[in-house]
Amino acid sequence: MNPLPRRDLAHDLVFPTMLFAALGGMTWAIRGCSGFGGSAGCIFAGVTWGTAWWFIAREPVGEQPRRYTSGWIVLAVTVGMGIAGARGWAQWSTFFEGRLQTNTAAGEFVPISPSYGFLWLFIAGVPWAGIGACMLAWCGSARRTAVWHWGIRIACGIGGAWLAAALFRHLPQIFLPLYDSLEARYHDLDANPNLRRLINDNRAAITHMGLYLGFLAYEIGRRDWKNVILIVTVGLLNGIGWAALQNWQWADEVWPEGNFNWWRCWESTGGISIGIAYGVAYYLVNRPVPPESRKHNQALFTNQRPNFERFGLYLGLILGLGFSIRNGLKGWANIYLGNEDLWAARFSMVILPLMLLGIAATIVYVWRRPLPAGYEGNAFPRAAWIIWTVLIVQNIIAQLVTASPKGWTETVFAIYYMLLFLIAGAIVVHYQVMRRRQAISP
Repeated sequence: MNPLPRRDLAHDLVFPTMLFAALGGMTWAIRGCSGFGGSAGCIFAGVTWGTAWWFIAREPVGEQPRRYTSGWIVLAVTVGMGIAGARGWAQWSTFFEGRLQTNTAAGEFVPISPSYGFLWLFIAGVPWAGIGACMLAWCGSARRTAVWHWGIRIACGIGGAWLAAALFRHLPQIFLPLYDSLEARYHDLDANPNLRRLINDNRAAITHMGLYLGFLAYEIGRRDWKNVILIVTVGLLNGIGWAALQNWQWADEVWPEGNFNWWRCWESTGGISIGIAYGVAYYLVNRPVPPESRKHNQALFTNQRPNFERFGLYLGLILGLGFSIRNGLKGWANIYLGNEDLWAARFSMVILPLMLLGIAATIVYVWRRPLPAGYEGNAFPRAAWIIWTVLIVQNIIAQLVTASPKGWTETVFAIYYMLLFLIAGAIVVHYQVMRRRQAISP
């Protein structure tokens, strides 16, 4: 057996985890701000995490020592996070206070054990981070994935989601809290509007869990254990992290006199939880592989299709940043000018055509400047420009949608985002300097 490579905890665990956590602290807080929310906010976070993973994992030239380095990672994490974000979570937070809201406007609720809060935040947290990990794993499969393999892989995910939704539909007593005692209320949703939202949130969470487990089942069936470890690690760690954070419902009791945006704090720490999960997974599956071991699967560590990879990277950046800019400008306009729908339409009329032009320009650029198969040079000579563009654009958007600086609570978050930017930027600079030294070393 080949010996494992020397473990560099700083670059395999500490710095990646710090980087992903710092980015999560900002981007996940922004996902709940004006202009974002749902899938739009998760795309904002996904393109940032995906670009950061790609940048620190990839060596500029030669054979790649790490397994998950493909330029498609940016698009994969962006899409995965976007899919996972298509649901809500607000109905579970009061479970931690022992209340299941039935009609908040009328002040109506029923007692419930706080354990339901831990359970449902865990169920929500696993696929919310894990679906992105599933798609990231696809970018570093150990064996060649033929078209029919892709068909089975996608079918497993869709089948898992369909099965989960069917179980929810036919066995509501399992998935709806206190169903036996509240069955009549669950069938009278006009009088119990919060139960309508709870049904929708629980159904979406279970369906996404089915999607996640379906994708995981495919990797288990294929015996791609690195992919399995990546998917399980991200899902479980974030599920545990989100349940432990409890939507910050404990904050009012700890600081009863505090007049602060505790929900924004929850969003931010929820992103830190996802970042930590990805950082630990990076350490477990993406440490450098010894040269002797790489020889057994040369295609996994060499750039066999550099032109396709270049297109994938730029496609992910164009889509991720394009939607982020559009939604950020929409959110800024909503705060300072009002009429969000009007501005959303106007910004879409400009930005969406520009995105299409960008994709077309990318196709022309890659076609006119092709690289040979197995190219060992630097396929992405402007990698540093790419990561800095993402960091700067996303942080400018963060400042734009952090409401008015007149309120001190918003000013605190604006400063907090700047501190996170400095942490992330310092780590990126470190990787830049390290790569330059490696390039000039004999």
